[in-house]
Amino acid sequence: MRITGGAWRGRTLLIPKSDAIRPTQDRVREALFNLLRPVLGGARFLDLFAGSGAVGLEALSQGAASADFIERDRTVHATLLRNLAAFGVDPAHAFLEDAQQWLARPLPPHGPWDVVFADPPYRLTQALGPETLAEGLRARGALAPGAFLILESDRDLPPDPLPHFTLLRDRQYGKTRLTLHRLED
Repeated sequence: MRITGGAWRGRTLLIPKSDAIRPTQDRVREALFNLLRPVLGGARFLDLFAGSGAVGLEALSQGAASADFIERDRTVHATLLRNLAAFGVDPAHAFLEDAQQWLARPLPPHGPWDVVFADPPYRLTQALGPETLAEGLRARGALAPGAFLILESDRDLPPDPLPHFTLLRDRQYGKTRLTLHRLED
């Protein structure tokens, strides 16, 4: 797997040997960052369910000012830390924690975020629900005014309307669905 654009374009990422993650495919990341390009410069980016960190590192490569990473699996988190080290990114931005538990804690000094990308395991998406995740971020103050929330899910999971958010895009890429939402003012 490689970074698809920006300053680190073409650089290789380590991918953990684990069934716990499903890396966001290169073409899906390319499509995502084509959508985000106008708002990414200088943005604070949050990569929930970060896995290898590919999406957050892509954001940094393409102009985000900072990125934070939340990953709960120890083995996967170790790979994430190795990727951050290889790219010269401060490991203090990588949290070893379950996203639901993290949402219940006080906001770290790195937030609020301008762009949040959430790619929970598909089985968790149905249990946690996009609305619960979006409301948790909003209620916690984790989202900057007008923030963007991108959800990756199985293509068969139709996008639910999210209170306090406007759905801007709903796209399918093979078995993957990306929805782009914006926090209403």
